[in-house]
Amino acid sequence: MNETYDSNGIPKKDSTKDVTETEETKVRYGNRSACSQIMVAVVQNFLLIAVGMSYGMPTVIVGALDHKVASAETRLESPDLIMSDEESSWVGSILYLFHPVGAVISGYLMDLIGRKKVMIIVCIPFFVGWLMLYYAESVFLIMVGTILMGIGIGFCQGPIISYLGEVCEPRIRGSLTLISGVAGNKGILVIYFVNAFADWRTTCLISSIFPVLAIIMLVFLPESPTWLISKGKLAEAEQSLRWLRGWSKKDKVRIEFEQIVRDMTKSANEAKENNAELSKFDKFMEELKYFKRPEVLRPFIMLMLLFVITSIGAYIPMRPYLVEIFLTFGLPIDSEYVLIFTGVLSITGALVSSFTVNRLGKRPMSLWSTAICCVFTLLLGICAINTQCAGWFSLTVFCIAFWVSGYGMVSLPWMLLSEVFPMKIRGVACGICAALSSIISFLITKTYVNTIAWFGLHGTLFLYTIIIGLGFVYMYFYLPETEDRTLQDILTFYLENGDARKFKRPKSNRKSKDVDKVFTVEEGTVTQ
Repeated sequence: MNETYDSNGIPKKDSTKDVTETEETKVRYGNRSACSQIMVAVVQNFLLIAVGMSYGMPTVIVGALDHKVASAETRLESPDLIMSDEESSWVGSILYLFHPVGAVISGYLMDLIGRKKVMIIVCIPFFVGWLMLYYAESVFLIMVGTILMGIGIGFCQGPIISYLGEVCEPRIRGSLTLISGVAGNKGILVIYFVNAFADWRTTCLISSIFPVLAIIMLVFLPESPTWLISKGKLAEAEQSLRWLRGWSKKDKVRIEFEQIVRDMTKSANEAKENNAELSKFDKFMEELKYFKRPEVLRPFIMLMLLFVITSIGAYIPMRPYLVEIFLTFGLPIDSEYVLIFTGVLSITGALVSSFTVNRLGKRPMSLWSTAICCVFTLLLGICAINTQCAGWFSLTVFCIAFWVSGYGMVSLPWMLLSEVFPMKIRGVACGICAALSSIISFLITKTYVNTIAWFGLHGTLFLYTIIIGLGFVYMYFYLPETEDRTLQDILTFYLENGDARKFKRPKSNRKSKDVDKVFTVEEGTVTQ
């Protein structure tokens, strides 16, 4: 069926079909459009690599300056920087404590000045933080630099997710999101690699280059068309959309542009109707009251427990101290190279997980990966009792544990986060859960030194084994399979407090061709 445009570039309607109003029209472009969006993802990846390098920074700093592992040369050159156990615990954990601070600031600025400008601004605390670490002559300055990076990490999460979701076509959004999801792990690998061949100060100086590169490249990206439309800047929004769709002509993007305008107008009108008499504070309080409902409270409790279980199963509290831990186990390879191995294994695990989750399902992947991590954490605890016979065996256990945790545990709560909450509360719920996950990471990392002091390394690993084991039991009884399940199915499951063991994915996943109508846009025609 062919339809022609009217004088305004909008497809003409007929009596039997209203293409632009009665159906959700998905517009598919060609390879030029895909190239434009891939460029966006590549540029964003530089920012995400800077984020990942900040996550790996405590491991580098604590591994070089902690009083238990600092070399004689470091003690001689920088005696004021040698950190006690208490100082190391703060440097290793304070990064997580300031994530919510950055997220709150970012959420306000993102709607005020746009996604692109916020992504550019966030590079500044990263750059300043790295320079402060490079020039640091006291532990206090190291703390301040770490805090700046923590704020930066929280600052950039919102705009990165929002921007990529708003500028990409549905057909390639998943793939580009996958690439971006792995970029953070690449950043950790990059800083581990640099640290293997340079001292900690040089590593910080080299790391400061990445936020600068990100700023230079982000300048050339267009602003989100959705945000521009929300601010009434329609001409700029259309120009932005044309850039993002392969520098297309106006006629080629007209259908999608009209759809975005119509959707934004509808959302704005609904928001005015629903909140005409409510202030922002009153609206927030109303949304908090919504948390008492079972369809929100039950998945919220589940996610909080999963954040604890998966963080410990992925050895998050141990990561700032990996250099010391590897030395304790007497691994046959230098700790710096083992860090590189763990970074590679985490990336490959995450990649394999992304490609197999739809085939295997989230629940089976999570259960068997949790079980394996539990067994291997127990083995590490046994090796910690007699480190003289550890060696290659401990190295093998570490490598397998890091790969398995990257495969099935680290990403689990984040995959569920966008699925388990009702639409009405999803935005607020996701924000609160993300903030609380950072606080959980801070608490378990900050208390790691205390746990070691109380129970020793082997006792700490046995404690983690018990927590992961209890987590496995909890997940067996309460973790539902959400793969191939509609959001309404998931909502009903929590409303009825269903049995997770019986809530399985449908046997068949048929897609209705009548619902998913794809329109290919060419010069002046719309072909259905």
